[in-house]
Amino acid sequence: MLLLALYVGLIYAAGLAAALLATGPVWRRTTALLVMSAALPVAFLAPADYQTFRAFVALGSLWFLARTVELVREPRHLPVTRRIWHAVGLVDTRLARRRAPSVDRPALVRLLLCIPLVAAGFVGVYYGSQLSSSALRLGLRWGFGALFTYTAVEVVVSGVILFYSALGIDPRPLHDDPILSRTIAEFWGRRWNRAVHRFLKLNVFAPVARRGYTELGLVLTFVVSALFHFAFMLPAVGPGLAAMMGAFFLLQLPFLWAERALGVAQWKEPLARAWTLTLLFVSSPLFVEPVLRIVDSWTAAPG
Repeated sequence: MLLLALYVGLIYAAGLAAALLATGPVWRRTTALLVMSAALPVAFLAPADYQTFRAFVALGSLWFLARTVELVREPRHLPVTRRIWHAVGLVDTRLARRRAPSVDRPALVRLLLCIPLVAAGFVGVYYGSQLSSSALRLGLRWGFGALFTYTAVEVVVSGVILFYSALGIDPRPLHDDPILSRTIAEFWGRRWNRAVHRFLKLNVFAPVARRGYTELGLVLTFVVSALFHFAFMLPAVGPGLAAMMGAFFLLQLPFLWAERALGVAQWKEPLARAWTLTLLFVSSPLFVEPVLRIVDSWTAAPG
């Protein structure tokens, strides 16, 4: 356990060092990026059977790298405490609003509602995976896996909101009922994981779109998202399954182009939602299966 704590400490130390450097002359900002980039292989140092831990460390190091990129590109001079808080925080402190410390009731309700659904998804995956019929086994595994993954994200988001609300910070917007999306564009552009969306929009899409290459900016946004997910799953599940997750994000591009050509945004709401949820659900095994390989390790691996 001490060794695992050391790995976590390494990525936090790199994040803090990058925050201290990410201001002033170009050489300092470049060094900040190099320091944080050097922490990316840390996840591979953990034992191979600690898949969840490997994914957690890889995700953390990539997240801190994204935060470092934001600090490096920040035109204002931020105080060192603001830079540190931003570098290793869960929300963008430049946007978060101060408020009186409190318990966020909507987030608490959502948390309490989703925890049983996460448990139901886990149980369904576990017992569904024991069935002898391959078609039924995969259907139940991926169906319950989609339920597990979606509600687990909701639990994490609700927990983050409750944590920051208790500190007197309103971290919204983070997530906005993605299941209510009428189009694939609305799902990714307005509702799912707003923190990552904002990073990709400002640091990938916008610089390219400003030069008149809007469609290229869209493609690069999903390519970078695919690479991000590939990179944080790679230490946990290997290149094949990590590539599967990356492919899920690349597949969203033809979905977006198809719904644009079909004018789905102008369809009646039930039909538009059916289109969106069907495409996302049908393609979800590409995302869900790599996650479930980690979930499988919770019951299969002694670690």
